[in-house]
Amino acid sequence: MLEYLREISYPLSLTLIFLFLNFLVRFKITKVERSKLKNIKKRRLEEAVETDSPVDNQMSDLRTKGIEDIEGKFNFIRSLFPILSFVLWILLILIPYLDRISNVYISVIAAVVSVVAGLALRPFLENLFSGVVISFFKSIRVGDTVRIDGHYGIIEEIGLAYSILKRWDWNRIVIPNTKLLQKEIENMTMNDHFIWAHVEFFVAPNSDLSNVEEIAKKVARESQYFLGNEEPAFWVMDLMKDSIRCWIAAWTKTPSEAWELRNQVRTELLKELQKNGISFHQYHISQT
Repeated sequence: MLEYLREISYPLSLTLIFLFLNFLVRFKITKVERSKLKNIKKRRLEEAVETDSPVDNQMSDLRTKGIEDIEGKFNFIRSLFPILSFVLWILLILIPYLDRISNVYISVIAAVVSVVAGLALRPFLENLFSGVVISFFKSIRVGDTVRIDGHYGIIEEIGLAYSILKRWDWNRIVIPNTKLLQKEIENMTMNDHFIWAHVEFFVAPNSDLSNVEEIAKKVARESQYFLGNEEPAFWVMDLMKDSIRCWIAAWTKTPSEAWELRNQVRTELLKELQKNGISFHQYHISQT
């Protein structure tokens, strides 16, 4: 009797542990899914650049697509976990009996599994794991305005294997999730939509900086996209041999309005500086 109890104690306790872990993981998956669905339903979604697009209700479509993506991913994860859990349970159950199996068979099976997993399934499994990691964290979400490798746009889709960046010109960039995890992402809507947009410009060394500052602030202040909660800021960033590097910065509500404000500031700044006899030696635009 004692021998029998010893025989079944290991598989029984292992089974109970796995059942408990399965319950905890499924509870966590459901909790994260509900949080992400609630977030995308109430979030304000906007294009990276304001445009009268040929697609009607594009933000509504993006929200619907985001909801479908979240539900699809978490249903897949919810279905996959019991399978992986069962396979792991079988392997652990067999550990006490491995000494009864020929080492040759174990070596052959291990070699086959290693080759299949290492060569055939490695890229897929890496992207799949990366997709699961991205799904559970908040570094990027569907609808976020981002810049990745110089590409400015919004996250249109986050799949299990790849994600899609919709650029400002509506071209799509498909990024494998393993690459996405390794990249530095500038997320402009991670916590809020406000942008302190700035334009960098260069004027001649003999320019009247007080006049330059007054003109730059006036141009930024008069933009329809200027938020108005704080006076535009002007800085002299560098004194060089043939030019003075200047910044003008102003608050806007969203990344798309920041895009428009920069355009207006650049256009009007050029006109006003030329009107006042202030010449450019260089002209450089920063998108941050």
